[in-house]
Amino acid sequence: MYALRVTEVTIPVLLIFMNLSVIAVLWFGKIEVQTGAVSVGEVVAIVNYAARITTAFSMFSWIIMVFSRARASAERVTDVLNEEIDLEDTIESSKEYGVTNGEIEFDKVSFQFPNTNIPILQNLSFSITPGETVAVLGATGAGKTSMFQLILRLYDVTSGEIRIDGRSIKDYKLKSLRDGIGYVPQEDLLFTGSIKDNLAWGKENAAYEEMVKAASHAQIHETIEKLPDRYDTLLGQKGVNLSGGQKQRLSIARALIKNPRILLLDDSTSALDLKTEAKLLDSISKYKCTTMIITQKISTAKEADKILLLEDGSLIGSGDHDYLLKHSSLYQAIYESQFGEVKAEC
Repeated sequence: MYALRVTEVTIPVLLIFMNLSVIAVLWFGKIEVQTGAVSVGEVVAIVNYAARITTAFSMFSWIIMVFSRARASAERVTDVLNEEIDLEDTIESSKEYGVTNGEIEFDKVSFQFPNTNIPILQNLSFSITPGETVAVLGATGAGKTSMFQLILRLYDVTSGEIRIDGRSIKDYKLKSLRDGIGYVPQEDLLFTGSIKDNLAWGKENAAYEEMVKAASHAQIHETIEKLPDRYDTLLGQKGVNLSGGQKQRLSIARALIKNPRILLLDDSTSALDLKTEAKLLDSISKYKCTTMIITQKISTAKEADKILLLEDGSLIGSGDHDYLLKHSSLYQAIYESQFGEVKAEC
């Protein structure tokens, strides 16, 4: 913003200065021509020189803008580097535990973001057995993404406890905890570089065969093979040269390449058609991992072993598709909004 303000001020000032200079040259040149001291050609030459000089001055505004942007960027990088780490390994996590089975348990978990009094999750309790596929449904702001962030320990719970494989997540080293979890956020985080580079962000030393396997299970391998340089194809910033569905599938492949014990998909199939999504979920089911999927699609939720229904940060329903369709008015309303009829399956 500062750089744009500087540019918007300096360019008009330079233009005024340039035009005033030309006017001055013409005014005094006229007097000199009338007295015979100079010729008209000399005046014209001076006007051209003045225009060239003042045009060169306009480059200063561009230089100022570049330096202003560089300073702003440097300040932002410095802020990140100087930011205090608020989550660290606890004393109890000195032992090296790893996520082995993928069992997840929330025990009366409540959460609110630091420095706020707004509750995001309230008294949330449920358990997920290893290998289960669980769909999480709820309106925007229900706390679905926050629940995933707590499992990754991006934040600590306000009260209650989260256990993985029967052990509090605070007993895990952060690296060990996150190494056992594959996470695909709501916004696809792709960066400038090759497809290989983006996949390797999930597993740094991944072999080419592992990349192909993960991409095939994520239903993106065939698309990659059609690209000019295949896995060496360069992606633009945020994957601008891919469609929404392709970016989602590539992000899922990056999560699968580490062969996680827990897979968290935050509305990561929203841009996929039903056929592709079905193939993807079928491939994921072959992995020995516990899968949690945030979704707004009943067609996705009904295939899950269990559905968690959130509203305003509270768990108001839990069970499979048939159970919730009979006993949850909110689930019935969601179903009706997508299919228009409830009685047929009740």
